[in-house]
Amino acid sequence: MNVDSINSLSNKIFIETFKHIFEKSTFIAEDAKNIRPYKNKRHVIDSFLSIFDSLNLESKIKIINNHPDLGDKIKINQGLTKSSQEEQTLAGLSQCTEEEFNIFNELNSAFKLKFNIPFIFAVRGKNKNEIINEFQLRLNNADINSEIEISIEQVKRIAILRLEELIDG
Repeated sequence: MNVDSINSLSNKIFIETFKHIFEKSTFIAEDAKNIRPYKNKRHVIDSFLSIFDSLNLESKIKIINNHPDLGDKIKINQGLTKSSQEEQTLAGLSQCTEEEFNIFNELNSAFKLKFNIPFIFAVRGKNKNEIINEFQLRLNNADINSEIEISIEQVKRIAILRLEELIDG
C-alpha cells in the first residue's frame, strides 16, 4: 500500500489496517489517523513511533503485556493476531518439536517469573536457535528496568518491521 492510498483510507479502514502495528493497541492507530496526510513512508513510521514514545511507562508495559508468548503451541494455532502468527511461523516456531515447545514454555515461564512481563523479541528474520539464545541471554539480565527498556525497544522494532512490510516505497 502506498502513502497516497493510506492518506485516502476512511478512518474506519485506516484503524482496521493499522490496529495491530503495536500489538492489540487500536488507540495508537486511532491517534495516527489524525496525523494524515503523510508525506512519505518515513513520516508514517515516525508518526507511529512518536505516538508510542509519548506514552507513559505504564501504557508501554501494557502494550508489552499484550504480546503473546513466543513458541506457545496453542496460541500459534489459534488466538494470535495475524501479524504475530505470520512472524512466529516465518521464524519456524509453528514447526517446533514437542521438546522445543517445552523449552519455549520453560523459558517463557522463567522470564515472566523473573520480570513479570513476557519475553519480547522481534523474531522476523530470526530462527528458533537465535530466539532461544536471545531468551537465555536476557534471562541473565539482573535489572528489571533494563529489561523493560530492552522490551520497549523490541516493541518498537516489531512495529517498524510491520509498517515497513505494509507500506510501499
